[in-house]
Amino acid sequence: PTLGCLQDVMMKHIEVVDRNSVKEVWLNRPELHNAFNAELIAEMIQLFESLSGKERLIILSGKGSSFCAGADLNWMK
Repeated sequence: PTLGCLQDVMMKHIEVVDRNSVKEVWLNRPELHNAFNAELIAEMIQLFESLSGKERLIILSGKGSSFCAGADLNWMK
């Protein structure tokens, strides 16, 4: 299914709010400053591959006090 036809989507590490042609995408790992790991990367790929193409704006934000710390260093070890 394409996310373009869904109102709101919550994955394990990403929340998506659909506001017509605007998608709000929230990284949701605030305890780790939204650092990327394999699961978050896979969810982001799934999200962007499933967009309908009708979006005019995608807003990428982070839950908690940080947008994104980059890669999760514990995952990279």
